Amino acid sequence: MAVLEFKSYSVNELSYKKNDLYQGTRQNINLDPEINIKNTLEQDSIIVTVNVQVGSQADKQTPFMVTASISGEFAYHENEDHNQVGVDTLIKKNAVAILYPYVRSLVSNITNASNQFPALILPTINVTQVLEEKGKAHEAAD
Repeated sequence: MAVLEFKSYSVNELSYKKNDLYQGTRQNINLDPEINIKNTLEQDSIIVTVNVQVGSQADKQTPFMVTASISGEFAYHENEDHNQVGVDTLIKKNAVAILYPYVRSLVSNITNASNQFPALILPTINVTQVLEEKGKAHEAAD
């Protein structure tokens, strides 16, 4: 049995909103995804939520706004953690790395279904780096 068991995931939110202010061309689109992660402990399960927002409805150079949110359910098996990595590290790194491809797929599918622009394929991410940057941003805000 694995130390971190991925049980399932569910889609919390998936939306596509066309930006009527868009005045650019397809070649000028610059979309930087905003990624947020939340962890919740529920009895014996760990729920990890990954939220992604791409685009804007206020920027004239952005043709749309997409929001995607999924939650994954995980179980931590402490007796299998022979290297003593710990639940926090596994959740912060591995759980997000497991869930992110599902978010990428949702965003690609919904933008492709819009039939106005090519499918948006979110970039792959270095989960550790993204979490460190988010941590630094939170420390600076405090």
